[in-house]
Amino acid sequence: MYNKHKKQRIIFFLPSFKQGGASESIIKLTKFLIHNNFSISLVSIGKNDYKKYLKKIGCDVNELKTYRTFFSIFSFRSLIKKNLIKYSKITIISNIHYANIVSLFSSLMLNNVKLILTERSSLSELLIYENFLKFIKNRIIFFLVKNFYKYANLIVTNSEFEKKFIKKKLNISKVITIHPASILKVKKNLKKQKKYNKIKKIIYVGRLSKEKGIITILKALTLIKNKINFKLQIYGNGHEKLNIIKFIDSNNLKANVTLNGFYKDQKKIFSGKDLFINASWFEGLPNALVQSINNNIFPICSNSPGGNLEVIKYGQLGLSFKTNDSTDLSKKIIFYFKKNLVLNQALRIQHLKNFTEEKSNKKYLTIIKNLK
Repeated sequence: MYNKHKKQRIIFFLPSFKQGGASESIIKLTKFLIHNNFSISLVSIGKNDYKKYLKKIGCDVNELKTYRTFFSIFSFRSLIKKNLIKYSKITIISNIHYANIVSLFSSLMLNNVKLILTERSSLSELLIYENFLKFIKNRIIFFLVKNFYKYANLIVTNSEFEKKFIKKKLNISKVITIHPASILKVKKNLKKQKKYNKIKKIIYVGRLSKEKGIITILKALTLIKNKINFKLQIYGNGHEKLNIIKFIDSNNLKANVTLNGFYKDQKKIFSGKDLFINASWFEGLPNALVQSINNNIFPICSNSPGGNLEVIKYGQLGLSFKTNDSTDLSKKIIFYFKKNLVLNQALRIQHLKNFTEEKSNKKYLTIIKNLK
């Protein structure tokens, strides 16, 4: 008779395992769980950009060969069943609403499988659409979320905002917040913030996609380019890159804006910068926003659904502007430089303790061990 493995099996499901905050948060948690004697499998749809590294640290990597996430239900279910042959207990940690629906259907009526659904963005995004096709797609997903999330063992959100949203809109009580592992540790004893650079150095860090609001940032800077001397450095990759380049060219911003691609070196990104801007239409809890504060860079962010306002402690550690409002953003940028605003160091250090890798990972370990 086949002896099942004594280790508990954790299966992470993230359809797009690409460079970015969600993938890196899962990798940090994976390393921690391996250290605590868990067996880990990471499942994606198509290529996993971190495959080589993940195998090196002892993870199984499964790249499902399906064209769309919803078509992966049967192949994912088959994978779960194979794991049940070897492991007596499995916990699936699924990420992002559409993947969560797939995980729910894939694990339906399977014994000894626990399911944790995580929302790394905000379900509010399903209420935002650009065209009729997107409207139909979002409405279907929201319908499935509303009717099936209740069957999960637990729902984990990145922010208190999202926890309240889910409890209210979905009428589900088994929801907790675990902030992502945005930083390794809180930076203390930083040098006193110097005067601004003669040329104001502004940064954006994140994916280049429409909902990240990069065009809003560029529009705001266009409005004030004759009032301040600035350089905007954009760090990240994505499908919106061409539209960003077109906007830069058509608004004579070539001398003011540089596209730097994806960088892992935080020191290079944040060193010597004056201002960080996040202009998302919706968010989970943005790692880069936390990292900017940890590097003593003053942030301005949109007041979009999600964790933005939580990170800046509702205006105590940064400024906010009306989502998708470039005029309001331009006013906040001028206000920031005019008032010579700086971060309160004692408050910064205390608040950032909520976003450390250690705190996040230990919370996940506790819920996995106590999952009912």
